[in-house]
Parts: sequence; structure tokens; C-alpha cells
Amino acid sequence: MNEINKVTGSVQAGHMDFRIDLAEDTDAALIRDLLVETATWMNAAGIEQWYPQQFTEELIRSYLREREIFLCMDGEVPAGMFTLQSSDPDYWGELNDESFHYLHRLLVRASYRGIGLSRALIYWAARYSREQGKQGLRFDCWDQNRKLNPYYESLGMVPQGKGTIGERSYILYQMASDVYRSV
Repeated sequence: MNEINKVTGSVQAGHMDFRIDLAEDTDAALIRDLLVETATWMNAAGIEQWYPQQFTEELIRSYLREREIFLCMDGEVPAGMFTLQSSDPDYWGELNDESFHYLHRLLVRASYRGIGLSRALIYWAARYSREQGKQGLRFDCWDQNRKLNPYYESLGMVPQGKGTIGERSYILYQMASDVYRSV
């Protein structure tokens, strides 16, 4: 992790303090490693949502150009990450609205799961989005992910519809406005 990264914020989860850093180009290899590690775990667990081979160096470079990437750090150890973007027409189609932030690639490394870190990151992303003047927070999830979809709804995410890319269907979520204003 580059020492000059901009510290953007912090979260607490499981009686631990984590730093949120805005990633830079020099973090590309770390970002790719985190995504490949998570995709490998997903595939081993029978979750066919991400695939290790999809996270090419070129894709990571495009993420760095087109999105804000946030690294969640436990000291100098990466604990998780997510991306935010101001537009997502590929998934949201005609519902795409640049007054929202769109969260993608949320991940928490195995050794940090079960302490509420994903919830803390989602709520931090909502606060950050409000600070940036965004109307709300949106994201999508593969419709066959039977653990994550109910979890997201328990956090105040409201289904807005469904979409399909290729043979994959997904649910479109938007954080309920009262939750968005209060987290």
C-alpha cells in the first residue's frame, strides 16, 4: 500500500477500527489480487457470481479510470474493498440516473467476515455518497445469490427491478431513502 494514498475515512466493525483509502493506480495489483481471491473463494463455495479470469489487468485499469475504488485497511493489511461510480447504464438501463452512486465489487476478505464489516462499508458508502451530493445509493446482485439478497434487504436495500445480461439475471437495489438519510 502506497503511503501517499488519500485517507478518505474510517469504519468500525467487530470492535476493530478500519481505514478507508481511495485507491490509486499503484494499487492495481492489490485490487486485482483481492478480486481474484474473492472470486476463487466464491467458485469453491458454489457461488457463480464472479470468476477469477474476468479480473484482467486491463479491466482493473478501466476500474481505476472510470470508478472510485476504496480499500478498507486494517493497518497495512487489506480487509476489503468496493467501488463507486456515478452511472451504471449497463445494469440499470433506462433507470440509470447520475444523481445516484452505484456500488460494485464489494468484498470482505475471509479473515474479516462475520464481524459486520460489509454492513459498515455499505453504510460508509452511503454517507460518502450523501457528502458528494448524491440522491441515493444503488447496486445490483446476482438473483441466485440466496445469502446476499436477503442480507442486502435487511440492511435497507429495496429491490427496484430485475435485469439480465447474457444469461445472468440480477436484482437492482436502491437503499431506502430513510436509511440513506440516517446512516
